[in-house]
Amino acid sequence: MRVPWHRSLFVRLFLLGAVIALVAVVAATWATVRSTTVAVQQEQRQSLHADATTYDALVGYAATHRSWASASALVDRLAAAVDSSVTVTDATGRVLLSSDGSTSPRSPAAARADIDPLDVDLVLLSSASAAAPAATEPVPAPCETVAGVPGCREFVVPVRAGIDPRALGPYAEPYDRGAWFRLQQRVDRCLARAGLDPVLALRRDFSAIVSSPDGHDRVARCVERSRRAVLSEYVAPPALLFMGSEPTQPSVFWDLSGDSQRRIALLAGAVLLLTSALSALFAAYVVRPLRTLAVAAGRAGSGDLAARVPARRSDEVGELARAFNDMAARREQLESARRQLVSDVSHELRTPLANVRGWVEAAQDGIAPLDAHLLSSVHEEALHLERLVDDLHELSLGDAGELRLAPVPVVVRDLLTQVAESFASPLLTVSCAPSVVIEADPVRLRQALVNLVANALRHTPPTGSVVLSAMPRTITVTDTGEGIPGEELPLVFDRFHRVDRSRTRATGGTGLGLAIVRQIMEAHGGAAAIASVLGEGTTVTLTFPAPVGAPGRPSSDAERG
Repeated sequence: MRVPWHRSLFVRLFLLGAVIALVAVVAATWATVRSTTVAVQQEQRQSLHADATTYDALVGYAATHRSWASASALVDRLAAAVDSSVTVTDATGRVLLSSDGSTSPRSPAAARADIDPLDVDLVLLSSASAAAPAATEPVPAPCETVAGVPGCREFVVPVRAGIDPRALGPYAEPYDRGAWFRLQQRVDRCLARAGLDPVLALRRDFSAIVSSPDGHDRVARCVERSRRAVLSEYVAPPALLFMGSEPTQPSVFWDLSGDSQRRIALLAGAVLLLTSALSALFAAYVVRPLRTLAVAAGRAGSGDLAARVPARRSDEVGELARAFNDMAARREQLESARRQLVSDVSHELRTPLANVRGWVEAAQDGIAPLDAHLLSSVHEEALHLERLVDDLHELSLGDAGELRLAPVPVVVRDLLTQVAESFASPLLTVSCAPSVVIEADPVRLRQALVNLVANALRHTPPTGSVVLSAMPRTITVTDTGEGIPGEELPLVFDRFHRVDRSRTRATGGTGLGLAIVRQIMEAHGGAAAIASVLGEGTTVTLTFPAPVGAPGRPSSDAERG
C-alpha cells in the first residue's frame, strides 16, 4: 500500500528542511540588511558631522580671506580633529593645501564638497545664516519701494544660491548705499543687454524686485553674476575639498541600492534553492532505506522468509536494517526448525505406531501367534511412545517457561553415585569430593545426568570408560567414545538431532535427551557445554550459578528488589 503524498515521511522531512532553510535565510538576510543599514547610517552621520565641521571652518576662512595662502595651520588642525587627511585644491584639482603633504592632482569629480562662500551648501554649513530661496517663481509684492506710482505691480525674484554672511564685505554695512547702488547699476546693465527692464530695487538678501513676471530667470542670472563679480574681491577663490587618502573607485558588493537589493534577493533565493535541494537529498537518504525495509517486511509477511535489506549504513537506520535481517534470519531458522520438528515428531510417532498396528493386524489375521513375544514387542513400542511423549512434554514445559524447580542443597557425590548404580555399568565410574554441594532441583538434575550418561554409554565401546566428576558449581560427564565431528557440535543440543543419522531408534534414542538437558540447565540459570575430539571422546560440562549470598552473586533480597 502506497502512502499518500501528504502523509509521506519524505514530504514532511523535505518541508521541515525547507521551512528551516527559509526561516534561516530570511533571518540572516534581515539581520544582514538591518546591520548594514545601521552601520551605513552611523557612518553617514559620523561622516556628515566631520564634513560639516571641516566645510564650515574652510568656508569661514574663505569668506574672510582673499586667498588660501595662510590656511595651512587651519587645514592641519581640521585633519587632526576629524582624524583624516584634509586636502584643498583649485577647481582643476591642483593641490593648494594638504595635511599629509600630498601634491598629486585630484579628480574634481571625487571632491567631497565645493568651497565657495558665495555659493554655500546649506546642509553642510552649520554656523552661517545664509540666504535661501524663498520661492521658485516671482511672487507679487506690495508697491512700497516705488513711491508715487499709482497702480504699480511688483514681483520678487528669489535668490538661487546661499551666501555666507561673512563674505558680504561692505554690503553687510546697513548704511552703505553706494555699494548697493553700484551693484544695482551692474544688474541693470546686464538686463539692458538682454532687453529687459531694470530692477526696481535689490533687497538685502540679494533678491530683486521687478515690475514684470517675465524674464525672471534672466534677472536671477544677472543678479547672481553681478553679485559674484562685486563680492569675489573680498573672498578666497573657489576651491574643492577632499577628505581621506587618495580616492579610489569604491568596489562593494553590498549597499542599499536597488541593484544590491536584487542581488540580495537572488542570493537568498539561490541559498534557499540549494538548502531545499539538500533537504530533498537528506529526506531521500532517510526515507529510501525505510521504504526498502517496508517492502522487505511486506514480503516477509507474505511468506518470503528469505527477504533481506541492505545494511551498509552505520547509523540508526543501518542498525534497524541489521536488526530486521537478524530477525528475518532467526525467523527463517525457527521456521526451518519447526518444519524439521514436525517432520521428526511425525516420523518418531509414525514408526512405533506402525509397528504396533502391524503386530496387531498380523495377530488378527492369524499370521502371527498372539504369544508372549508379540506382547513384548507391542509393550516395547508403547514404552517408546510413552518416553517420546514425556520428553516432548518436558520440552513444551520449558518452552512455555513452566518448568518448575524446587532447588535445595544437593550433595553431588551422593547424586552421582545413585546415577551410576542405576546403570550398573562396569564402564561407569564416579570421581567427586564429598564436600561438593550444588543448589539445584535433585529430580531435574538426576534427569539431566541420566540422559547424559545414557548417551555416553551408548557411544562408548566396551573397552572405553565414562567418568562422572564434579567440582564446585560444575558437573562433568566424560567418555572415551567415538567423538563428535566439529561441524556437528553446535547442533547436538537441537531437538531430534542425531550425529549418526543411520542409527535406529533402538540405538539412537528419541533425539531429545540433550535438548532436555539444555532446558533443565537454563531453568537453573546455568549452562550446558560440550567439547569433543573425533575418535577420542566427548566431555559435557554442566555449569551452575553461584549460590545466593556468595561473592559475585546478589542476595535474594537484592534479586527480589
